[in-house]
Amino acid sequence: MIAMAPRISSYMRSPVYVVSPTDSLAYVRNYMLKKEISRVVVVNDTGIPVGILTVTDIIETLFGRNYQKPLDSILVNEVMTSNPIVIEESKSVKTASYLMLRHKIGGLPVIDKRGRLIGMLTKTDIARAFYDKYKGKFIVSDLMRRDFTTALSSHSIFYVARLLETDPSGKVIVIDSDNKPIGVIAKKDLAYAQLPISALITRGKDRYIKTKIPDIYRNKIVSIRMYLVPIAEDIMSNNPLTISLDEDASKAAELIVRENIGVLPVVDESNNIKGTITKLEFLNVFAKS
Repeated sequence: MIAMAPRISSYMRSPVYVVSPTDSLAYVRNYMLKKEISRVVVVNDTGIPVGILTVTDIIETLFGRNYQKPLDSILVNEVMTSNPIVIEESKSVKTASYLMLRHKIGGLPVIDKRGRLIGMLTKTDIARAFYDKYKGKFIVSDLMRRDFTTALSSHSIFYVARLLETDPSGKVIVIDSDNKPIGVIAKKDLAYAQLPISALITRGKDRYIKTKIPDIYRNKIVSIRMYLVPIAEDIMSNNPLTISLDEDASKAAELIVRENIGVLPVVDESNNIKGTITKLEFLNVFAKS
């Protein structure tokens, strides 16, 4: 238990990255990539939040069957989550954590009494609050997830996309044959991948490139098709930071915030993965405090 729940006003960030409902998805994707963010608030002309657009929405558009148009022809208001859950700055981090967990969202637009956007509170901000308020209270093994999601570096990104969709934290740990973590894949790695993903998704196994090779039997140059199947190794973040089982959990929060990452594989003395710790674990602590 903590003496007094911290207020949202102490941890929210301002100004907020915002877009218009009529911006194209191509523009917003590039904007989010440039700013290294996972969500933007969609506001109307008076500064009222009318939607949220996240990397999840971009992935669903890229990988879904409902959108066959190019991204520059899709408008934000076609794919955003309308009527977003919002919160006032006077509320507590405990309340915000509860709302995020209940609605399975990663951020809350913060509004004033007139409903206008004044800030943003995300899971990263709650990790900062955890670092401030819970030093020495927990070790990593107290909070870590033991039912984490893994893939091999050779798994296709289509398989990884399915894993990301079902994992509560939206993270996949890439492991080697010895059960050691060698990479991490988050939703933003799919959404921002510098691969011809949209073409690959829409054409599947029919996507290929042509190249020419000599045919020694016919003594001429012939064209062949080389099929492109991007795999986990192509998009994962290599050599992920890890943390030990008995480390102070506040150290995990500090690393996650400082390095701008979403997950830390938890390893034993042999570097074998035993669990993961994400921002969700910090939300759970606040929600139950």
